[in-house]
Amino acid sequence: MIYILTQNYPSEKDKYAMSYVHSRNLIYQEQKLEFTVVSMVAVENYYFEGIKVITKNNFLALIKADKLSMKDIIVSHAPNLKNHITLINKIYFKVKKVIVFFHGHEVLKTSDYYPKNYKFNKESYVKLILRDLYDEVKLKIMKQFIEKLTRADKLTIICVSNWMKKHASLCLGIDFKKVEYKIINNNANQVFVNSHYHLDDESLADFVTVRPLDVSKYAIDLVVKFAISNPEFKFHVYGKGEYFNYNKLPKNMKVINEFISQKDFPALLNKYRCCLMPTRLDAQGVMVCEMATYGIPVITSKLEVCEEMLGDFTNVYLAEEDFFSKNTDRDFINQLSSVHDSFNKFSIENTVLKEVNLLKDLQKK
Repeated sequence: MIYILTQNYPSEKDKYAMSYVHSRNLIYQEQKLEFTVVSMVAVENYYFEGIKVITKNNFLALIKADKLSMKDIIVSHAPNLKNHITLINKIYFKVKKVIVFFHGHEVLKTSDYYPKNYKFNKESYVKLILRDLYDEVKLKIMKQFIEKLTRADKLTIICVSNWMKKHASLCLGIDFKKVEYKIINNNANQVFVNSHYHLDDESLADFVTVRPLDVSKYAIDLVVKFAISNPEFKFHVYGKGEYFNYNKLPKNMKVINEFISQKDFPALLNKYRCCLMPTRLDAQGVMVCEMATYGIPVITSKLEVCEEMLGDFTNVYLAEEDFFSKNTDRDFINQLSSVHDSFNKFSIENTVLKEVNLLKDLQKK
């Protein structure tokens, strides 16, 4: 059995929760892997789109009953101290292998990487100090955890980008030449791979942005700046938050607070000329990779990781931050081609099937 540990998981009440884990699990299911998801915040066992999800307490009961064996594999996504590492330390010697996915915050020092919160969401000085202290403990324990499981020949680390590996190494003080690791990007949902962008005759607006509004790393303030600098364009923003309770909404911008299922996303994108997706930090940026794969013109930020992921997509423009304060014209958008050779970069063959093959190989040993 494969046990997949996550802090949260999609449910009927929250369909967005760690959806990048669910996306790959659907492929695992198609590939006939036998697995169970362990959600640390679930209060009862449930199924979501055919995926079995159990609670942390239920998993602890399995451990207590000594139900784990050397045939079992533990997969941990974005492991934290409170749940994942505590659990894995209890059982790593009882199972065949532990596969840890590094997605971002779990191996980064927050104050060195994450932008400051928006003013209306500002954290207290005491909270910032406590966060830095926690990060010191987090990184120290994570390093010890990696070294211990490596000595026991129990660990494989999967980083979702070379950028993630580089900065995990810097923050943890780990030489990745001395650990077993792989670079495997998150996959794009099949709906973005199997179809291709075409602009509807009647578009809803020029630009579309899909972002949490209150998280400063997703830079809704840059979208606002761009809208103000380009009053001749119309902008639609899909997202939730309080940002516009404290900041003025431009006249040419509309905020739409509604859930969009992935299967409906391509049809929605066809109603817009360009995706406007600035960012201040990403380990990969799954959603923008999906948009680029689909073929719609995309504007995102010129970050190292964005260049790694999207530098070879001719429908993607990597913008410096000052770009969002400038006026542009429709010709600029038209010049972004939707014809390129990178559509398969985030296909399941190049991403999640590598994980499937790793798991199947381990099960054969």
